[in-house]
Amino acid sequence: MSYNLGIIISMIFVVAFVLLGGDMYCISSAYSSLDNTSIAIGYLISKTGRVDNEFIDQLENNYNITFESINPSSPQVGEVVDFTIYRFYSPLVLSDSQIKLVAKRYTVIGYYG
Repeated sequence: MSYNLGIIISMIFVVAFVLLGGDMYCISSAYSSLDNTSIAIGYLISKTGRVDNEFIDQLENNYNITFESINPSSPQVGEVVDFTIYRFYSPLVLSDSQIKLVAKRYTVIGYYG
């Protein structure tokens, strides 16, 4: 009888650790995707040389991210533009609320031109 009880209790811990591992894998995958997206956006900003509202709306719709930039909308060639993109992730067991995954990057205007 105690053997069966031990198996049942240990299965609760095994399931919890499997769900935790699944969460960690999903967060890692989502952040990797966000990092790749930030590299692509940095390339686009450097090549086009603009960060206006129309361009930001296009980025947010195409890449399913939220874009923030402190710099002016029309930077000059050679200026450094810093930008932050983020997405929200809803974890299975790590937290009750959503987790904000953030990638902050810098790019030089005209570098890829």
